[in-house]
Amino acid sequence: MSNLFVFLGIVLLAHTHADHPLPYERDFPEVNFDFSVASRNAALYRLPQNVIPVEYDVYLDLYFDERTDRPYSYDGKVDIVIQAVEENVQQIVLHANVDTIHSVSLMRNNIPHPLNVANPVQIRPEYHFIIINLDEDLEVAVNYTLTIEYENEMNEGPMKRGIWRGWYIDDNGVERVYATTHFQPYNARQAFPCWDEPLFKAVFRLHISRPINYSGVFSNTGIEYIRLFENTRVQDNFFATPRMSSYLVTFLVSETFQVIAQDTTHNPPIRIIGRSNTVGMANRTLELTVKMTEFFDEYFEIPYSTLHPHLFNDHVSSPDWASAGTENWGMVSYRELYMITSPRETLMSVEHYSATLISHELAHKWFGNLITCYWWSNTWINEGFASYFGYIATNEVFGTYELDEHFNNRYLQTSLSFDSSVSTVPMNHEVNTPAEVTGHFGTISYSKAAAFLRMTVSMITKETFRKTCQYFLTDNAYEATNQTHLLNAFLKAISEDNTLSAYQHFNFTNYYNIWVNQPGYPILNVDIDHTTGDMSLSQERFFISSSATPTEQVTYPIPITYSTESSPTFGNLTPVYIMDVPNIVLTKNPGEEWVIFNNLQHGHYRVNYDERTWNLIADALYNNPNSTHYLNRAQIVDDVFALMRSGRMSYNFGFQILKFLRTEVNYHVWDPAISGYTWLRNRLRHLPEKQAEFDAFILSYLEHAIEYYGYETSSSESPTHTMTRQIILHFACQIGHEGCVRESRHRFVAYRNNQFVCAETDGSSSECVNDSTEIYSWVNIGVRRNVYVIGVKEGTDVDFEFMVNLANTTNYANDQLEMLRALGAAKDPLLLTRYLELTLTKFVRSHDKANSFTYALLGNQENANTVLQFVKNHIDEMRIAYVEDSPARPVHTCLSNLAAYLDGAGLQEYEAWLHSTQSDSAQYATAISAISSARANMQWGTTNADTVLAAARGGSTKVVMSLAMLLIMATLALVA
Repeated sequence: MSNLFVFLGIVLLAHTHADHPLPYERDFPEVNFDFSVASRNAALYRLPQNVIPVEYDVYLDLYFDERTDRPYSYDGKVDIVIQAVEENVQQIVLHANVDTIHSVSLMRNNIPHPLNVANPVQIRPEYHFIIINLDEDLEVAVNYTLTIEYENEMNEGPMKRGIWRGWYIDDNGVERVYATTHFQPYNARQAFPCWDEPLFKAVFRLHISRPINYSGVFSNTGIEYIRLFENTRVQDNFFATPRMSSYLVTFLVSETFQVIAQDTTHNPPIRIIGRSNTVGMANRTLELTVKMTEFFDEYFEIPYSTLHPHLFNDHVSSPDWASAGTENWGMVSYRELYMITSPRETLMSVEHYSATLISHELAHKWFGNLITCYWWSNTWINEGFASYFGYIATNEVFGTYELDEHFNNRYLQTSLSFDSSVSTVPMNHEVNTPAEVTGHFGTISYSKAAAFLRMTVSMITKETFRKTCQYFLTDNAYEATNQTHLLNAFLKAISEDNTLSAYQHFNFTNYYNIWVNQPGYPILNVDIDHTTGDMSLSQERFFISSSATPTEQVTYPIPITYSTESSPTFGNLTPVYIMDVPNIVLTKNPGEEWVIFNNLQHGHYRVNYDERTWNLIADALYNNPNSTHYLNRAQIVDDVFALMRSGRMSYNFGFQILKFLRTEVNYHVWDPAISGYTWLRNRLRHLPEKQAEFDAFILSYLEHAIEYYGYETSSSESPTHTMTRQIILHFACQIGHEGCVRESRHRFVAYRNNQFVCAETDGSSSECVNDSTEIYSWVNIGVRRNVYVIGVKEGTDVDFEFMVNLANTTNYANDQLEMLRALGAAKDPLLLTRYLELTLTKFVRSHDKANSFTYALLGNQENANTVLQFVKNHIDEMRIAYVEDSPARPVHTCLSNLAAYLDGAGLQEYEAWLHSTQSDSAQYATAISAISSARANMQWGTTNADTVLAAARGGSTKVVMSLAMLLIMATLALVA
C-alpha cells in the first residue's frame, strides 16, 4: 500500500462507545487521502477498454496439506472468451497478481493467434498487469479464447483477501481447515487473471478440484456435474453465473461446513451455511434473511428468483472474515460474529447491527450486483443504496428495532462529523490506485450517500423514490452504471409523478450534481425577529476547524423544514422550501417562541441560531423537554458540540444549552453526547486532575439515566432501551461511577464463583443445578459489557484466567469479542502483557487483532506505557501476526492509536524509539504523524482546559464532586 494515507485523527477511537462505527465492507479505521500528492500517473492503474471479456472458465486445483512440496496452494488455468471493441488492437492488457505464470496462448476457432515472438508477454507487478503482445491485430467483435496457466499460494487468514484459508475447531476438538475467497474490490486478480474492474462484466464458470474429504463445497451457483479423479480428488463443475463483475465470484471448500438453517419454500432455497458445530444457532439470521428477501422482491418488483436460473441465495457464516460482510452474488459471506446469535448470548447492539447487515448485503443483490458502479469512483451508488435500505427497509419489516430512528446516529451524524474536514472528498470522486480505491470505501460512500438518499426521499416522496429504484434497475440490468444513469432514473420518476411541482424554479439536476460532486455540507444560520416573525436564513460550508479557510463558496440546495412551539410539526418531513440560494427570509407567526429547524434531522446540514432563539430552545429543553422530539434534541446535542469545537459557539453557552442532559434518558440524545464528552475527555488525559473534575461533572449528568435504567433488564423492554443501558453503564463505569463499578464487580465475582461451583457440580460451564444461583450462572446481555470489563479491570490474576478460559470455550464469536475487550482492561502490567502476547497467537483471530490491541488502550488509562513496552519488544512479531501488508494496515492502526494514549514522556520515548529503530519501516511516517496529532491534542487541552471546566461548572445544576471525593469513590470501587 502506498503512503497516500494521511490520518485526520484517531478515528477508531472517535466513537469508543459505539460497536460498529465502520461501514460493512470495511475492515479498517477511517482515513483520508491527501490527493495533492497522488501519483501523476495514477490513471495508469486502469485497464484499457479496447478488449472486453465475455466468458470465463476458471479451473482451480486446490491443495491443502496433502501436497508437502507446496502445501496450501493451487494450480490454475483460465480460459477467457474475449472480443476486441476497437480496430488495430495488438495488445491485450488484463490483471494478474499470482506467483507464477506458466503459459499464455490465444486461439480463434481452435487456431492459434500468433503472439509477438520477441516479446510475447510482459508482467507489470506495480500495476498487477499482464500484457500480451500480438503479431496480428484482433478482429473487432470476433470471439478469441485467451488461456493462461499459473500457480499461486492461498493466503493465510482473511486479511490479504484473494483465496485464503481459515480454521475452526469442531465438536471433537479437531482443528478443521477451509478455503474461501474475498475479492472485493480488486482481489479477484489474486485468484485468476481477469479484467478486475467492475465495468468488465462477464459470465463465469468455476471448475474446482479438491481432496475428496473436503466435502462442504459452495459457490455462486449450483454444481452442474462432478468428476472423480484417482479416488482421492473430486472436481466440482458449477453452473454459469449471471453476467457480473469479477469481484462477485466466490466459493467455499471445507471439511465440515454445512447448511445450518434453511427455508426451502423459496426458489432458490434460502440457506445459512456455517461450521458443523453451529447447527441450530442461526434461526434468527434465517428469519431476517427470508423476510428481507421477500421485502426486496416486492419493493423492486424484480424477484430474486428471476435474476438467474442457477443463482443461489446462500449466506455463509465464516469464523474468519476481514470485514462485516461481502455481497458475492449467490453466496454472501459474513463474519460469524453477526450470524450466530442468541437472545441469551448476543449483545443487543450486535443483534441490532446484524439485522441491518443482512439487509444491506441483500440489497446489494440488486444495487451492486444486478447493476454495478462503473468504477470505484462511483462506489457510493452501490454502498449508499445498500446502506439506506439496511436501515429504512429493515425498519419496515422489523419495526421493533426502530432502525429508522437509529439511522441518524449510525449514518447522518457520522457523515456530518467526517465530512466537516478541509480534506474531505465528494461522493463521486476520482480514484485510481489500489490504495485510493480502498480508501473510498468509507464514510462518504456509505454514510453520506445514505443520508443524501434519505434527504432526497423526503423531497420527492417514498413512492417516487421506489419508482426511481425500479427504473434504475430495469433500465440498466446486468450493466455497469454511473451517476448519470441514476440521475436519469430520478428525473424520469420525478417527471412522471410531478412530485417537485410545489418548488418553483427548483432544478433537481443542479441539486443532484452539487451533492454528488461537491465535498462538504452547509451550516444553516438562523436569525429570527420574534416581533415580526421574519426568519432570516443564510448558509455557508461548515468546517469543524475554526482556522479553516474555504477556497470557494458552494451553495448547497437544502430542504428546509422546521417546528415551532406553537406548531411542533416534527413529523412533517416535506420541505416548506428548498433553499438553493445563499440567503432567504421565511416568516412564521409573530411572537417569542422556540423554533427548531431540520425536522428529525433528516437534512444533511447543521443549524446555528441567534442567541435569543438558542436561549428559548435551551429553556424548553430544560423545563419541558418532551415538547421537542428526541431526534431533534439529539440533533441539537450533535450540533452544539460541533459548534463549540469550530469556535462558532462558546463552551460556556454550549454547556448552558446542554444542561438538560441531567434529566435525559433517550438513547439518541445520549449517543452524540457521549461522543462529544469523549472528545473533550481525550484532550484532558494528560491533565489528570482536570480530567477528574470534568469526569465528575459528566457523572453528575449521568446519574439520572443510570438510576432510570438500573442494572436489571426486562423481557418486555425494547431493543433501544437495552442498548441505552449498555452505552450508559459502559461509559459510566469507564469514567469511574462508584455504583456502576461496585455493582459490575459484584456481579462478575458472583458469576465467576458460581461457574466454578457449577463446573464441580455437573461439568457445565453455562448452567447451574441450584436454582437459587441461576441469576449468577450467566451475565445478562444487557449489562455484560460493563460486568466483564470491570470484573477484569478491578480484579486479580484469578479473574483474568477465568476470562481467558471462558474465551477459549465459548461457541459465540460475539461473546468472545466482549471477553477480549475485558482482558484488555487488565491493570497489572504482567497480565496486560500476557494479553497482548495472546494477540500474537490463534487465541485472537487475525481480523480481531487490531481491535484487541486497541482494547488494551481503552480499558485503563495507565495501560499505555505497558502497551508501548510491548510494541518495542514485539514489533516484528506484530507485523507478522497482524498481517501488516494487508489492505487493513492493522499495524499502522495500532501504532497510531498508541500515540493518542501516551503522556508527554511516553511520546518522547515512543518518538525516540521510532527514530532510532523504525525510520525505514512502513509505519514510520504514520506513527510520527500520530505523535504530532497527539501533541496537538494535548496542547489544545492545555490551552482550553480551564475554559471547558469553567463552562462545565456554569452548566451544572448540581455541586460537582471534588477531586478528593472522586478519589474516595475510586478507592471504594476496588472493594469486590
